[in-house]
Amino acid sequence: MALWRIRTVVEDRPGQLAAVVDAMAAEGGNIVGLSIHADASGVVDEFVVDVPGEHRTLLAEVARRSVGDSVLAVPAQPREVGDDVTRALLLTARLRSEPNRLPEALRELLLADEARWTNLTRSVPEFPEEPETTLVVPVGPLRGVRLRRADQPFTWTETARADALVRSVLPPTGPAPIDGEIVTHKGTGLHVFQVRSSDADAIQRLHRRCSAETSRRRYFSSVRELTPRMLGVFCDPELGLTLAARPREGGEPVALAHLMYTLDPGVGEIAFLVEDSWQGMGVGTALTRALTAIAADWGLAEVRAETVAGNGAMQRIMRRMGATIGPPRDGVVQARLPVAGAVPSRRPGRLMNLMSQPGAAGG
Repeated sequence: MALWRIRTVVEDRPGQLAAVVDAMAAEGGNIVGLSIHADASGVVDEFVVDVPGEHRTLLAEVARRSVGDSVLAVPAQPREVGDDVTRALLLTARLRSEPNRLPEALRELLLADEARWTNLTRSVPEFPEEPETTLVVPVGPLRGVRLRRADQPFTWTETARADALVRSVLPPTGPAPIDGEIVTHKGTGLHVFQVRSSDADAIQRLHRRCSAETSRRRYFSSVRELTPRMLGVFCDPELGLTLAARPREGGEPVALAHLMYTLDPGVGEIAFLVEDSWQGMGVGTALTRALTAIAADWGLAEVRAETVAGNGAMQRIMRRMGATIGPPRDGVVQARLPVAGAVPSRRPGRLMNLMSQPGAAGG
């Protein structure tokens, strides 16, 4: 006996599924799993069948009762026997603690051959495969998960299942604005805007006003003057996003917040610089919430922050938002914050000040 996953398209009228089942039974096939899909080609029935001996005769009988040459068969594994809903719920529970493993979960959900993060902004097709054997599941405007399954096209039903799994761990937030107001939990109003090359002089002055200790907590060494390369990194959208915050009434920037891509797909790195006289007023907490909302909009699964072991304020902010703090290594600690659960669902177009909620730690 051998397990086979058999997929076929049947006409959408009474009796067609029964005819296929009868054909399998006549050849000694024992159906241990059944899933019905909707697709452009019609109704797609997928069976997991325990077939005695050689399977070609059974496939020929199924093909006689199917639409065209739609029958596909691949060997199946015992782990594939079971309820699709149960499998999806188990994967959702797993992703709650490890959201960055979303591609792996989608691959398991759809029994794909390959799954990996991909960039949705590419103008040239990234993959040469036939379109129907490749599925790209958007996770945010900029990123998605690309799945490939040779010789077994994805159906509309599978597309809906994949999207539902993504939304179960990354709730929709709507576009996160990068130019607007935030209000800290202490009532301090700030205007936040994206840093551009024209802001270089103001950013340099901010660094000069910061103490050596503040610079060390941000850069792991005292930095009073940014190099042209560092300014270029802050302003390069291919590398991430840098926000500056200034008083609502106007004036010089008093804080910087960075959300940068990392070599680990699906993960962003956040970092902050808050002028000494503005520390302890909730600025860091408010900026953390804003960047986490943007990370969700981008489709990132997790944000991380690294800081010196003595930076208790940064660690308190991350811990109270739900991050886990690792043990110090060479004087550096890492905080890991899953985006799911840290960002409340919200309607598109609302201002960033909803990111600041009572009870958050000041920073």
